[in-house]
Formats: sequence, C-alpha cells, structure tokens
Amino acid sequence: MLASGTAVARAIGALSIPVITRIYLPEHFGVLAVFTSLTALLVPFGTLRYSMALPLPKRDGTALNLAVLCVSSLLIVSLLVTLVFWLTAPYLLELLSMQQLLPFWWLLPLAIAGTGLYELLSHWAVRDKAFKPLARTKIWQAVIGAITKIGLGLLGLKPLGLLIGQVFTQAGGVFSLFKNFFGKFRSTWRHVSRTRIRFLIRRYADFPKYRLPSQFLLVFSTKAPLLYFAWHFGADITGQLGLALMVMALPINLFGQTTGKAYYGEIAKIGRKNPDKIYEITKNVTKKLFLISVPPFLVLLFGGPWLFQFIFGEVWREAGVFASMLAVYLLTQFVSSPLVNAMTVFEKQLMFLIINLVRLCGLIIIFGISYSLLLSPEATVLIYSIGLSIHYIFTAYLVFRIIKYSKPVVGLNEK
Repeated sequence: MLASGTAVARAIGALSIPVITRIYLPEHFGVLAVFTSLTALLVPFGTLRYSMALPLPKRDGTALNLAVLCVSSLLIVSLLVTLVFWLTAPYLLELLSMQQLLPFWWLLPLAIAGTGLYELLSHWAVRDKAFKPLARTKIWQAVIGAITKIGLGLLGLKPLGLLIGQVFTQAGGVFSLFKNFFGKFRSTWRHVSRTRIRFLIRRYADFPKYRLPSQFLLVFSTKAPLLYFAWHFGADITGQLGLALMVMALPINLFGQTTGKAYYGEIAKIGRKNPDKIYEITKNVTKKLFLISVPPFLVLLFGGPWLFQFIFGEVWREAGVFASMLAVYLLTQFVSSPLVNAMTVFEKQLMFLIINLVRLCGLIIIFGISYSLLLSPEATVLIYSIGLSIHYIFTAYLVFRIIKYSKPVVGLNEK
C-alpha cells in the first residue's frame, strides 16, 4: 500500500522534473540543494530523534507522551533557528558561497517545523500501520510541490518557486495525517503527564544520546558533496550534482524508504524476542531490493549522460555524467539503507553512531584528497561513489551480524 502510493507520488515528481529543469537554471538548483541540505541537517535536532521510538511502546498513551515531547522540542528548535539566522544569516551563507539564499532564509525554520511534524506523524502512521493515509499524503506532497515549482517559476520567482515547492514536498500532508489520528490523540490525551514524559526521556535516552548524532552524521555525510561543491565549485556545478542526486533519489525514495518504514514496523512488532524471524525477514528484503535495484543501476551506468541530456535538456548533460559515476553507490545504498532500522529494534544506537563516525572520517579523507590534489568535479564524484559503496556494503554486513548473533530477549513491556 505504502509503496504503491509512493510510486504515484514519485511518478508525479519524476514527470515534473523535465518541465522544471527547462524553467530553472543549474544555479537555481544549486540554491535548492543548499537549502534542502540545511533543512535535512537541522530537522533531526527538532525532535531529538525521539520520534523514531513512536512505533515501540505497546500503549498509545505512552506513545502520545513521546509525541508531545517531540512537538515541544520541535517548537523550541524552530524558534532558535529563526533567531540564529535572523542575527547571522549573511555570515553563515557567505561561508557556503551561497549568498543567493540570503533573501529566503526565513523559509528554513518553516521547512524544519513542517518536515519535523510530518516525520513525527508518519512514524505514528507506521505504528498504527495506517499506510493508506500515509500514501495519500505522499501523493498530495508531490502534486502540490510540482505545481508550486512550475507555477512560481513561470511567474519569474526564481529560485523562490523551487524553495517554496520543496517545503510543500517535504511538509505537505501534515494536516491530513493529524486529522486522521485526531480521534486517537483526543481519547488518549488524559494519559499525558510530565511524569510520564520525564520517564520516557530517560527510557529512550539512547535516541538523543546516540541516534541524534548518528542521524546528523548520516545526513551530513549525504549532503556533504553538495555543501563541498557549493563552497569549492560554485552554484552552477552544485546544481548539476543536485539534479543527479535528485533523480537518483527517486528509486531510493520509491522502494528503499517505503520498504524501510514497512520493515521497521514489522520487526518492531516482532521485537527482540525472535531474532531468527527478523533475520529471515531481513534476508528476504535484501534479496528483493537487490533485484529491484539492478535495472536502474545498469541504465544509469551506461546511459546516464545521454538520458539526462535527452530528458532534462542539453544544459544538464554534466548531471548525467555525475549520475553514471554514482550508479554503484546508488545500488549499495538502495539495498542497505532500510536495514539500519534493525539497529533501533536491537538498541544498537552506539554501533550506529560509530558507523556514521567512520563514514564521516572517510568523507573528510575523500574531500581532503580532492581539495589538496585540485581534482575536477568528475574525479571528486567518482572517488566519493567508490568510498560510499564500500561503506554501505560494510554496514549491511554489520546489520546481519547483529541480528544473527543477538539472543532472544523476553519481558520487555513498556510502562
């Protein structure tokens, strides 16, 4: 259900890209890439990653206390981001050589608040296995986002149209999901108390302690190429890379993330009491994701430059070159990314943090080599793709080891 709804949403997004690339220039996409990178880096601090724990408690009252904690944290962080950028936006954006984003910094806290709320509600949907309403919101996001980007672009609002459309793409559907769960929220509201919230802060302390820095490092590692390219190569080349990564994210978002949510919901229900069953599910999911990933991998590897030039316009051929080099990275990421949800169920937050620290160190080495040797954008993307592919293969290997050698744990009941 979730995959089919997301398929429609991604199809809408994919069909809109050739239109959007003929309205906006690569430098506009460079601004969008930095905007989405900053949003993705700051959103995890909004909920302190407590939202990840929503599917775990047995009782809805306990989960609602977690949700209230997340909303309170998100409000505080959004206000802090507003204050910081109001005071220092010119200096911060100058560091990234992205002064074009300066007039639109006020969209950043809105994007953080909206994305954080949608993330929270989507985890509640996973908890309730409410995949149908969650799928509807993804379609809504894609439609409104595409219409906004195209409409405002035709009106000459560049790159503002891209930024506003991106906010709708990330946060659209918040009110729809909230309305869907409002009855349950209202009926369990009486269970919300400061005492329970304080208990849950301690009970799930591993999430802000380990999962938050892990998520930040993961997102930073994902967005590091865009930030490095913006700083070192300028907005135009960053836009080319941004389009390549955007197109490559379509199959990952279509099946990788949706499978990850469904996989997490299923193994969270099973719990640590039956690691053998989780191991079989994980092995089955991995095989299917690998088979799905082979066709787009081959298409990008051998036909990337020609496809991008034909579909998006001649000016975007460089993006196709980048996509061809990133094809191996796409395959390994697609297969391994959903599997890391198992670390949450088996409470291996520290291991997840270590994995992402290793990844960050690898990226520092890669971009350090690129900068010191004055490598071209193409050479930089190539060594980045090879390095990340090795990382994802190693991560998948660790997940299987964690599941295989975990002992069954019984009697884990939430208060």
